[in-house]
Amino acid sequence: MAAVSPPTTTAPRYFGRFELRQMLGRSHASGIWLAVDPRLQQEVLLCVPRAQPQKDKELDAWTQEVLAGARLKHPRLTEVLEVSAHEGWPFVSYVRGQSVSLYERVSAGPQLTPLEVVVILCDVLDGLAYAHEAGVAHQDIALHNILIDKSGHAAIAGLSCGLAPLAPGQHTRPHYGRQQIRQAAERDVLMVGLLAYRLLVNSPALDEPDLGSAAARIGTEIVRLPWTTPHPVPETLRAIVNRSTDRQHRQRYLNARTLLSALQGWIKTNAEDSGGPLALLLDRLNSVGALPGRPNTERALIGTLSQETLRVDDFVDIIVKNPALCWEMLRAVNVASYQSQSADDGVTTLSRAVMLLGQQGLRKVAGSVRPWPGALGAQTSLSGEEGSQAILDMGKELRLTCLAGHIARLMAPFSISDEEASMAAMSQRLGWLLVLYHFPEECTQIKRLMLPGPPADAESTAPTPGMMIDAAAGAVLGVNLDDLTAAVLKHWGMHERLIHAARPLNRSTPVRTPASPEDTLRSVASLANEIVHTLELDAQKAAPVMHQVYLRYARALGLTAKECSLTLEQAMRLVDGKAATPAPPKAVSPA
Repeated sequence: MAAVSPPTTTAPRYFGRFELRQMLGRSHASGIWLAVDPRLQQEVLLCVPRAQPQKDKELDAWTQEVLAGARLKHPRLTEVLEVSAHEGWPFVSYVRGQSVSLYERVSAGPQLTPLEVVVILCDVLDGLAYAHEAGVAHQDIALHNILIDKSGHAAIAGLSCGLAPLAPGQHTRPHYGRQQIRQAAERDVLMVGLLAYRLLVNSPALDEPDLGSAAARIGTEIVRLPWTTPHPVPETLRAIVNRSTDRQHRQRYLNARTLLSALQGWIKTNAEDSGGPLALLLDRLNSVGALPGRPNTERALIGTLSQETLRVDDFVDIIVKNPALCWEMLRAVNVASYQSQSADDGVTTLSRAVMLLGQQGLRKVAGSVRPWPGALGAQTSLSGEEGSQAILDMGKELRLTCLAGHIARLMAPFSISDEEASMAAMSQRLGWLLVLYHFPEECTQIKRLMLPGPPADAESTAPTPGMMIDAAAGAVLGVNLDDLTAAVLKHWGMHERLIHAARPLNRSTPVRTPASPEDTLRSVASLANEIVHTLELDAQKAAPVMHQVYLRYARALGLTAKECSLTLEQAMRLVDGKAATPAPPKAVSPA
């Protein structure tokens, strides 16, 4: 295409009336020039396809597609000045303004930080999402057709402008119907993932500078961020980018909004002065509460509160079956009004909270907890089947949380408070509970990512493992579950000892003998949750996994071989309301 080839002399080059100043970049489908429009007497961007339409019908079809994009008005879509043709070559001119192309910005340096990259990606996805919802796909995302303004924000040029040469034997171009537009939109999102790789690594994926060509190789080849990058890439952002270029189609983000949501969540939880992970939840915590009360626990609590002669332990035995009430009580007594009545390090046990609140205060706190199923019963965005499944999952997780709390309470050694152990074990599940309750639609995505996929290649029969829950949650929400838990506990004024214990031990590393009461508390809470995990496995896998749990903790906590399974059985009897063998008396440390 001689009319838009790079200049070889100092003499001015022209495309029609446009004076071509500089080639900003080209892809397999289009090229963009910096040009001067004498009519406007200003610099413009001139986008010209790499192939010339073979028939008037093809030119008309191209023009209609580009005009459909040109009619869209959005802050992240560059303004179109003209759509026309010169000597059979179609072109589009765009406002240049004070912006530079992303290629110019990357070439000039300095290297973009991960936050700067994510801000650019969010702008690109915001514009793409708007275009996709209007039935227009870009189809040729590249460094040269993304413009960066002085504030670091991006806008997209070149919607539907690309026109690649026909393949050998191909005589006509495919018609873009609804299904083809959807597939093109999915490809746009994949190319944004490859753009993220390019900007974070400072080199192209698969050594392929053209994002469209690289996108065509995804599926047969694997693209994952390397561990050595110009700037360290946080784990949650790494999970998001790796998901966006995943080899398996079902694992990738299939529309611009879902990838945009994940990246915006990452910004909220990682950008300075953003409020951290709590920013995702703060509005909902204030409007609909943290969690709903557990099913079938209200009547027992009301009956207990109506009695005047019960001991504190009797109240605790009822309250500990309702995780939402447990956290609400501790939150209530760790506010400023109770500081002078509690220990300097705050209240960490339910028995101390009961004594500080009294029956009247306990009634008030219990009344603030939404009855089951809380806000899940009013989720208008969920279908009937999805809503029922969300409620079912929430009830199941609350039961498992109670079981973990009871197991930790029963297995806690005398060196720590059994009530603190119970709260620590339940708090290790708090992040996932909050996500289940407040983000049910995102939970569906997370669980899908955790499912095993088809074999990695034709020679293998073993399924590809799904993501771990933390990686999947990070890829969807942009937040680590443990960080979310810690942020909420800090927001509630919980003591650092409980926040420390709420981070479970890494299951891939050996368990060391605890060096302090705080470490013991964390180890017992982690043990309890690993025992509970066996309930989610098939019957054939549960027994060997339980044995592995025992081996992991036997030396560190002095366990016996049957203690894990027997304690699980007793906890199930206590939580499910069946007759239980009495627990041995145990001294409770003061709060």
